[in-house]
Amino acid sequence: MDADAPANQRESPEPRDDASTNGSAERIAARAYELYLARGGTHGSDWEDWLTAERELAGTRPDTEER
Repeated sequence: MDADAPANQRESPEPRDDASTNGSAERIAARAYELYLARGGTHGSDWEDWLTAERELAGTRPDTEER
């Protein structure tokens, strides 16, 4: 579509998967919960657990990423 077309006639962007391209939010949440339990259920690292789970499901790990 033309950029000058009215807003209601422009193509809408593709939907975005905010969870991950290789895992759904449910899979990430389940893995993050496993990490939480593995740490003994201590609170305060939920964000780190989520990000770790995302990386694992995407097939990347922090110690193997290129720098």
